Amino acid sequence: MNAFVAYSIPIQGLKFGMHRFNFKIDSVFFSHFEGSPIKDGNLHFDLQLDKRADMLVLDFVLSGTVEAECDRCTATIDLPLEAERQLIVKYGESEGDEEDEVVFIGRETSDFNVAKYLYEFTVLALPITNTYDCQSEPHPPCNFEVLKYLSNNADEVKTDSVWDKLKGINDN
Repeated sequence: MNAFVAYSIPIQGLKFGMHRFNFKIDSVFFSHFEGSPIKDGNLHFDLQLDKRADMLVLDFVLSGTVEAECDRCTATIDLPLEAERQLIVKYGESEGDEEDEVVFIGRETSDFNVAKYLYEFTVLALPITNTYDCQSEPHPPCNFEVLKYLSNNADEVKTDSVWDKLKGINDN
């Protein structure tokens, strides 16, 4: 059985107009993608589909968290993610072709599987650095020993700066 069958939208039977779908994705979902940068998460996708005579317009709204290692203190954190993406699906003869945010399918296609796009949009929503304002939480997940070490090292660097030593180079 296809692991992504739950992410298929039956487009053949849908009437023209707006339709809503909701998807939850977690560690089981991410385990099906080899080499995924995300191993675990608790994400919710709200999908609004506008079926038109010549195309489908899919608006994805992502919210939730993924498990990541904090780049500041190395603690395991639930990194918040939010994103909005749009995908346009057009009917055409070149089924399977993609151009940026446009996908082509045949008119006889009965369903459209969005699993691939849920995964891609989640990965694209990942920030460059895995940090967030965790200090506002009642119990921050921080590794305070690492933060203390970094804080002490920063103080040492400030007092023993290479630039301070270079200032006296012209005194000779």
